[in-house]
Amino acid sequence: MKNKSKEPRIVVISGSTSGIGKELCRLYREKGDTVIGIARSASEEQGDIAADVTDYEKTAEAVKAIGEKYGRIDVVIANAGGGLSGATEYLPIEEIQKQISLNFTGALNLVQAALGFMKEGGKVVFISSACALFALPYRAMYCASKAAVNMAAFGLYMELKNHGIRVSTVCPGDIKTNFTANRVKYADGGERYGDAPLRSAQKIDSRENKRMNVKSATQKIYKYCEKCKKPMYIVGFKYKLLNFLRHILPQKLFLDITAKLF
Repeated sequence: MKNKSKEPRIVVISGSTSGIGKELCRLYREKGDTVIGIARSASEEQGDIAADVTDYEKTAEAVKAIGEKYGRIDVVIANAGGGLSGATEYLPIEEIQKQISLNFTGALNLVQAALGFMKEGGKVVFISSACALFALPYRAMYCASKAAVNMAAFGLYMELKNHGIRVSTVCPGDIKTNFTANRVKYADGGERYGDAPLRSAQKIDSRENKRMNVKSATQKIYKYCEKCKKPMYIVGFKYKLLNFLRHILPQKLFLDITAKLF
């Protein structure tokens, strides 16, 4: 069913060349909206723009070009992101900074730039992660970067609510994309952790076939992006259940159980 509005909405989506971002672009275009994807390797033939969201000036320049061309931005979806695993003690500080720069600062760069072209009725969506809801061992920095995304989204939700701009964060669980293969992994555990970081990564990777199908999962994400009424949406029953348990169990017990599982 196509968008019922008088004219196509202007939709900007980062991380548009693969996985969730690519599927979201397809869905919005199918509904009749004008979609501009932003990614480092974006193809300009389709009207997308090549830019690295971690570079604020390049991102602001790309968003400005979109805003000036169409006169507005109706929907912005901060989707670009990546993973990092390893014992926090041994992770190079440069990798931690890259993780925060991509997952958190990159999302904020895009949204800040887009807000200058958004009016009442606009929508801002952050594609976060179920890992923003509960920490995992040896993925602490990824979880932290996504938790930061949620807090920024909640703050913006309050700031923009009375100005007619909706803000939501969508937290999907494991989805079958190239995300796992592209995750930066550090196996070094030293004397303290031994091969625990490696075993943890292998355990998570071994569940690849059990992950949600990217098309069906993105259909749900698209629906939440369209609703954009609640501050947060969780994709996947298992993750909704875990989030419920996180709130009713003592924190120490929940963390101890999570540590055993992962």
